[in-house]
Amino acid sequence: VPKNIQAKFETIRESRQGLYIHGGIGTGKTHIAYALYGNSKEKANLDSRFWNTTELLREFRLDFDRKPENKEHEESELFNFRGLLFLDDIGAEKLSDWVLETFYLIINKRYNERLPIIFTSNYPVAELAERIGDRTVSRIVEMCDIFKLDGKDRRLNATTIKTTNQGEL
Repeated sequence: VPKNIQAKFETIRESRQGLYIHGGIGTGKTHIAYALYGNSKEKANLDSRFWNTTELLREFRLDFDRKPENKEHEESELFNFRGLLFLDDIGAEKLSDWVLETFYLIINKRYNERLPIIFTSNYPVAELAERIGDRTVSRIVEMCDIFKLDGKDRRLNATTIKTTNQGEL
């Protein structure tokens, strides 16, 4: 985890300021978020939940038709969670009015209650606003410190190394 991100993370309990980590594909955003998630109890003294946004929304959709006792990810679980929330890859999901409304409700509730979120995204905030709306992104900007990761796609570099060492794929 880069030192500037780690330093902000370690003050998240007191500052209640989340993190918005963005950059190109393969720059290590999810890797950093998982490292922070793994240390959230020790370093920030917070319970935490980690969700990839596309998977979370998919589970919510699947729960629409399930009986209450068979629901796997009740929305109320997310909305009532008071710890540190990680939303990985925001902006990657297929957009619909329901997706936009769901993101707004999640982010607005946590914004109003000053509960931090750590986001990862391939999009800088201006581009994310074009995808999920200005009102939602305005809240993200106010409630988060923003970090940009530069660099090449590490996975492609790893594939190149494997190809070089093992022949053609």
